[in-house]
This record gives sequence, C-alpha cells and structure tokens, in this order.
Amino acid sequence: MIYKVSYVVVGARHPGAIVNRDTPPQVGEMVELGGVRFEVVEVADLIPPQGDFAYLHVTLRPLSPPSAETP
Repeated sequence: MIYKVSYVVVGARHPGAIVNRDTPPQVGEMVELGGVRFEVVEVADLIPPQGDFAYLHVTLRPLSPPSAETP
C-alpha cells in the first residue's frame, strides 16, 4: 500500500507537504520536513483507500525552531 500523506503544520509558519510513504504515520511519531522536526498529533483518512493507495491528512506540531530558510 502507498500512503499519500498531506502534512499540515499548526502553530508555525510552515507550508507543510504532500509525501508518499510505505507505512502510515502514527500519532506521536517524529517527522522532519525541510530540516524542521515535527510531532504527529492527528491522523485522519481523507477518503477511503482506493486500490493500492490510501489518502491521509496528518496534523503536525513543531518540535524545533524553524531555520532561516523556512518561509
């Protein structure tokens, strides 16, 4: 199964990301996007799985301050 994950960041100015993964994200997991570390706080299905694809919405909270390069 391929997981198409839409990451949305709360509490910081970060654009988030859409990423393909081989495993589903889990609440409490640490994720790094653009050099910034985040904690997964929520995972929700966007739509039911379609064939070999699952579509997930993941809410993240920042764990480290963003670098000067992050918009």
